[in-house]
Amino acid sequence: MAALDTNQLGWLDILGLREPRDGEWKLVRAAQLRELSKNSLLPVVAVLLATLSAGTLFWGQVPNEMMAVWFAMLVIGMASIASARRANLARTGGATRSDVMRSVANCTILGLFWSIPSLFFAEYGNLEQIVTIAALSLAIMGATALMLNSVPLGGIMLNGLVAISVSVMLFRLDLTLLAGLTFSYGLCLTFTLLINGRAAVARLRNDIALAAQNDVVKLMLRQENAAESDWLWQVDARKCIVDASQRFAAAAGLAPRKLEGMPLLDLLAGDQWREEVLSDETRELLTKMQAGKTFSDLLMPVMLNGEERWWKISGTPRLSTNRHVIGYRGVISDVTDREAMERRIYHMAHFDALTGLSNRAHTNELLRDRIAKAADEHRYCAFLMIDLDRFKAINDTSGHPVGDKLLEQVAVRLNGMLQGSDASGRLGGDEFAVIIGNFRSSDELDKRARDIIIQLSKPYRVDGHDLHIGASVGSAIYPKDGGSASALLRKADLALYRAKASGRGTHSPYEPSLLQKAEERRAIETALREALDKNELHLVYQPVVTLASKEVAGFEALLRWTHPELGLVPPEKFIPIAEETRLIDSIGEWVFREACMEAMNWPEQYRLAVNLSAGQLRNPRLGELVIQALASSGLAPNRLELETTEAILNNDSEQAIQTFEQLRGLGVTMALDDFGSGYSTLGFIGRTSFNSIKIDKRFIRDAEAGSQSSVAIIRAVIAMADSLGIATIAEGIENDRQYVIAEKLGVAQVQGYYLDRPMEGQDVQSRFPLAPDEAVA
Repeated sequence: MAALDTNQLGWLDILGLREPRDGEWKLVRAAQLRELSKNSLLPVVAVLLATLSAGTLFWGQVPNEMMAVWFAMLVIGMASIASARRANLARTGGATRSDVMRSVANCTILGLFWSIPSLFFAEYGNLEQIVTIAALSLAIMGATALMLNSVPLGGIMLNGLVAISVSVMLFRLDLTLLAGLTFSYGLCLTFTLLINGRAAVARLRNDIALAAQNDVVKLMLRQENAAESDWLWQVDARKCIVDASQRFAAAAGLAPRKLEGMPLLDLLAGDQWREEVLSDETRELLTKMQAGKTFSDLLMPVMLNGEERWWKISGTPRLSTNRHVIGYRGVISDVTDREAMERRIYHMAHFDALTGLSNRAHTNELLRDRIAKAADEHRYCAFLMIDLDRFKAINDTSGHPVGDKLLEQVAVRLNGMLQGSDASGRLGGDEFAVIIGNFRSSDELDKRARDIIIQLSKPYRVDGHDLHIGASVGSAIYPKDGGSASALLRKADLALYRAKASGRGTHSPYEPSLLQKAEERRAIETALREALDKNELHLVYQPVVTLASKEVAGFEALLRWTHPELGLVPPEKFIPIAEETRLIDSIGEWVFREACMEAMNWPEQYRLAVNLSAGQLRNPRLGELVIQALASSGLAPNRLELETTEAILNNDSEQAIQTFEQLRGLGVTMALDDFGSGYSTLGFIGRTSFNSIKIDKRFIRDAEAGSQSSVAIIRAVIAMADSLGIATIAEGIENDRQYVIAEKLGVAQVQGYYLDRPMEGQDVQSRFPLAPDEAVA
């Protein structure tokens, strides 16, 4: 902070009506308030003595209510002044305009307080008492002008209110000349406060500037006690080095005599600065030195003997007696090791250790930056979320070291496809991201995404082996799909989810319907977590009919969910969500228990079929849950048949086989549901020893439409099942023609709406034939 000419101060600065423009002015405001608090004792004492005198003079003459109000104002005002005084004296940092205005308000309260005797007490007193009030008022005005010039606006308010009130009092007594003189005296004191206030503010500001310069000088004088990495530097008015110390010369790798007279910028920036090829750090240093400003801890890279070092430079101008800059001096610290450590820490915090790509947090920062630039330039940018297909299988079979090397190659390929302001990152695991900084159309974005899929799907050579993976991409565009990084991340994730669900190896751009589906899914998940406790789940039972006897062989338990707001939620919507959230375990346990209890109400010849999802088969406690349900209900294990779909073959068939064997050991029979929908293998069917196979309804429907291939498939399945001793069931029979086709093709059992719709537990009883004694009755 340079010394200040009082003529440079504006009246708004002097009066405190302008908010401090920088940290230095905030310190000046704080110094004003501290000096005000120190100097305010005399005016406050003057007011207290004057109050005591006036109270004594007018006691018993002024109405008691008026006197009580006056003294109450005194107590409130003094409490506020005392509080502000303590705060100002204890203040260590800067102050704002509002802090100054609080002190001005206290002065105003004091002025209003002492205006009351002149305006209201005078009419109750004699001439001597009135003259006493006037004399006391003039004394207070003098003390104010003498002591409150550090915050001139406060003195002006107190002085002005007292002067006006006394002038009004004298004018009422027809003492016009005295009233005018008093008012003129107040104006003179106001002018005095302004002049002295400007000088006080300038003095305080220069005191702070001097203190700052003293601090810098003390910093420079620490050389004898400083660490070896710190040294003094000094330049003349031409910014050439003078009085170079041995430590400075050693750090620069030059002899002191060679440093002497060398331009400082030649040492710090080389010859490039003369050609105005300046780094940001060099430009900042040069700007501050040309402006004659103090600077501190300016970090700069310096090339010394071909090695990059990092110096932290502090300096203050050397001033002549007429305040002209005649040079600079300061301290330089070598912080190369610390800077290297900070850069390593920064890299660890922002980049993925394996691939070197930006991590998730830094990718978010980059995306926010690209969005801001796109907004400024009114263009598009996009976020691509990439998931590697089949990577988990390679990682599990070949080991994590191979998987890590594969991920490193993926990162290299992604970086090789970046253009312009693009960026890439690893979000975690086998999930990557690419930020497209600029593109012209959705077709161009789609082509970029498909190119990424093609490049990432090419073979990888790792440890002498060719590895094959694929990639799925979901994308979201700014500003079409969202205006923030978090919005684009979420919507690209939704698009990626659809790309993986639609067969993988594809690019799926975000569409509004995806968010609607995601919100619907979230609503279902939230409600599903409470469905059991709120008794919203229930079971219905659909008959399975044996074609040879035309009699019901058993019933399949089907789960239904009725929500008060969502209505009847289809199983195909909530079962996948239950599997993903592992709610399927508690729901499945409830289904086993309820279905087995209900089956105990049926005649013993009727069997119960319960569906198992792939998620349930991965539960190691599945066998335990089935045993508990059978034990608590008393149902014989051979009356229970568990059905699962072919989808388990897409997950972990070995775990499924182990679970099957455990359940079969209990006497429970097994059925393969929806046979022919995509995953079955003959080997798997032979190894798991299913008791029955349910032919997918699609084949029956196609056979009804005249598809000879479907007829052939059904016959082949029946022939295979017969040879293995496995029963066949045709599901989804919806009309008489389908029923006849199933019967002609030799299916053992059928079920579907044509035979009977799923029914409540109490309605199942009506399907049983009457016992002989019931028939007689």
